Amino acid sequence: MKPLFRKVQIMPEQSFSVNKDFVPFFYNHWHYHPEIEIVYIFEGTGTLLVGNGVRSFKENDLIMIGPNVPHFFRSDPHYFEQNSTLMSRSVVIHFNPNFWGDGFMKIPESVSLNELFQKAKKGLLVGGAVREKVGILMEEMLHTTGIDKVIQLLNILSYIASSDDVSDLSKTEFNVSLDEYNTRRIDMIYSFSLNNFAREITLEEVAEVANISVNSFCRYFKTHTRKTYFQFLQELRIGHACKLLAGEKLSISQVAFESGFNNLSHFNRSFKSLMQMKPQAYQRLYRQK
Repeated sequence: MKPLFRKVQIMPEQSFSVNKDFVPFFYNHWHYHPEIEIVYIFEGTGTLLVGNGVRSFKENDLIMIGPNVPHFFRSDPHYFEQNSTLMSRSVVIHFNPNFWGDGFMKIPESVSLNELFQKAKKGLLVGGAVREKVGILMEEMLHTTGIDKVIQLLNILSYIASSDDVSDLSKTEFNVSLDEYNTRRIDMIYSFSLNNFAREITLEEVAEVANISVNSFCRYFKTHTRKTYFQFLQELRIGHACKLLAGEKLSISQVAFESGFNNLSHFNRSFKSLMQMKPQAYQRLYRQK
């Protein structure tokens, strides 16, 4: 399930790039690049796939993705509706982990940076007060030039490295190489799943999307993700349920149905297994926050 190699555009007069995305929706392909990526979501919600991890993204999320870690951002379905007035906004930094030279990364003061870059190989979600500080710095970087821009990046990395509110986005590290055929296949599997998770999906359907037999599809998917397709599908559904519980005034049964569960007991068991709490407890906790 190998992703597409993406060439990040860095201008000749720059050592790294900082860009603002202000678009109706986020939708990129399953891809990777040798640059480390730091993303701050100012507006927008959707699904994020990093390595073999699945989770939702939302406003004020701070995400760091290591070099050559495959990932995929996709906005929620209502962002794609024809008459939608919703917008998505983020600031994204791309930089080569040793753009400042091998010597810099070997000095004693860079130990925390090396440790951070190692952790980023699984993708990182950063929370707490650090997230807010970094969001402000990243927006300021859009208007910063020269050496001040490098200093700003070091400040951002220092904040993230010192944070005690960091969680992995993928369960395992990934080492990838270019394979266009498999890129198209996983793009089709992920897009089909994201568009249809709210209804019943059969293995026959998704295997047909991947253009292989059911048995081959099951082996293929588990070999490359270390989980079954239905485990992946359940993670998509529970992630959607979390967004509904946090933002909508719906009953638990309505949330279950909207997330693709036809059986409330099954939904409750699945939610507790993945989130370590019942849906009602999650809803109360989120609203208290």
